Amino acid sequence: MAFSRHELRLRAFQRAADVLYSFWEEQKDNNPRSVAVHSRVFDTLINNEYIELNRKAPGRTYREHVVPCAYIRNLAFDMYWRGQQPNEVATMIGRLLRIAYISTEQARAVDKLHKHTMPNDWDSETGSILVRLEIAGISIEDAIETT
Repeated sequence: MAFSRHELRLRAFQRAADVLYSFWEEQKDNNPRSVAVHSRVFDTLINNEYIELNRKAPGRTYREHVVPCAYIRNLAFDMYWRGQQPNEVATMIGRLLRIAYISTEQARAVDKLHKHTMPNDWDSETGSILVRLEIAGISIEDAIETT
C-alpha cells in the first residue's frame, strides 16, 4: 500500500502519540507523577521532512524546535492524565512539533528567553507556535509548506 505524504505525516504523529501513551501507562501510578521519557523521543519517530518550516542554508544551520520537545512531551502526559486519547495527542503533536533552521546567534537569543518553556500566557491550542522566535525578533526565512 502506498501512502501519500499527508498520510505519512499523520501516521508519524499518531505513532509518537501511541509511544507516549505506552510510556504514560507504565508511569501513570507513580507518586509523585513523573514523565520519564527523553524529550528527544520525537526525533526517532517523526522524520524531519514532515515538520520542517524551512531548510538548512548557509548561516542557518541550527535546528530549533519552535515549541520545545520537553513542553510537547509534558503536555501529552498531562492530556493523558486528564483522560484524553492518543488521537487527541496526535493532533496536538501535529500542531506543535515543528523545526525552524536559524543561526546559532538566533538560537542563543531564543534560549535566553525560553529555553525549554513557552510564555506563561501562551495557549497550546490557539497560540502562535512561533511565539518564542517572535519574542526574540526572529522570523522564518524561506518558509516551506509542511503539509
